Amino acid sequence: MRSRTLLFLFPFLALCALASAQKIDISSGKIDALKGIDTFQIIYKYDKLMVGDLGRESNYIRKKKADAEKRAPGSGYAWEEMWIGDRSKYYEPQFLEAIRKFSEKEIGDHPGTRYQLVLSSTYIEPGQSGLIRKSAKLKGTITVIDTQNPTKPLVKIQIDEATGESNKEDNGTGGPRIGAAYAKAGKELGNYLRQRLD
Repeated sequence: MRSRTLLFLFPFLALCALASAQKIDISSGKIDALKGIDTFQIIYKYDKLMVGDLGRESNYIRKKKADAEKRAPGSGYAWEEMWIGDRSKYYEPQFLEAIRKFSEKEIGDHPGTRYQLVLSSTYIEPGQSGLIRKSAKLKGTITVIDTQNPTKPLVKIQIDEATGESNKEDNGTGGPRIGAAYAKAGKELGNYLRQRLD
């Protein structure tokens, strides 16, 4: 009886795992438009970022600065600097390392390159460490642009809830944990591109 139950559950569990892994979707254009393109200038945007359940990033920063001030007067500005600094310290390098590795494309700081890969972060759940752990989550849009025809993107790709955990000590803003979510997004997107463009 037990073996029959397991046999019944295996396909279901496999389907659940497959469904949870499907986090990359084309929202416009065709992925085939990128065939033959090996070099991309990467650009990061945060202008439409929402954070947690507080809506706009500015709301989140305002609350966290106030919380920091209550704990230690004068520390709110330092917290904001650290939060913004996490972009270049954790988010961007971890995303870039992963997407380059798994896509096998030359993606990076290449001014003057014809094709741009724009990562617009639209939602971050910072998560939490401690006894009750909560993974960080990232949602975003990848837009690939031909600079010779910038008004018509070649393709738009949605990243839905890439999750991240980190064994590094929490820096007070969740930077390492959020960075791990960016790494996961880079890995998933890199694999997606390599599998469909090879």
